[in-house]
Amino acid sequence: MRLTLVLCGPHECRSWSPLYHRVDAARDIARQNRTSVLVAGDVYDGRAVRHFAERLRREDVPTIEAFDPGGRTLTDVRAAIRAIRDHRDLASVREVFVVTDDWHAERAMTMLRGERFKLAESRTISFIDASTSAGLCPPSQVLEGERRGILDYLAGNPYRPFGEPYGKPAHPQGEN
Repeated sequence: MRLTLVLCGPHECRSWSPLYHRVDAARDIARQNRTSVLVAGDVYDGRAVRHFAERLRREDVPTIEAFDPGGRTLTDVRAAIRAIRDHRDLASVREVFVVTDDWHAERAMTMLRGERFKLAESRTISFIDASTSAGLCPPSQVLEGERRGILDYLAGNPYRPFGEPYGKPAHPQGEN
């Protein structure tokens, strides 16, 4: 079974101003491949997850929500893996199309693969990069933060910011 996963993306400013390029790309991929969409992530106490899920449901796309209040890619990924592991409708998922922005894809895919081994070690799941380039282009310090984030994750280092979060308010406090 296949699934489309969309990670809630940045906002046009650092307050609630959702951009729809990721969720619209996920809708198109889900329709083309006849999959459900798992919406994961966000720093708005689940507001973006609910908002994007409602948008998909209005367009008759089967949708499942996954939220973790951590507000970081790692906590978003963990919420997605837990949903794939625990949700009865996702028990046979073996392939996941991952929709995020192209500049964010490498870090998201690295974390998805790593967390699958930690949280769902008995599951065989392939993650397929289905990232989009339709969104905003981040400044260079965000791209550097993405690269450093991958290296930190692979080294097992805790989260550390590399400047202001891109397209979202400051991260909630916490270990992840």
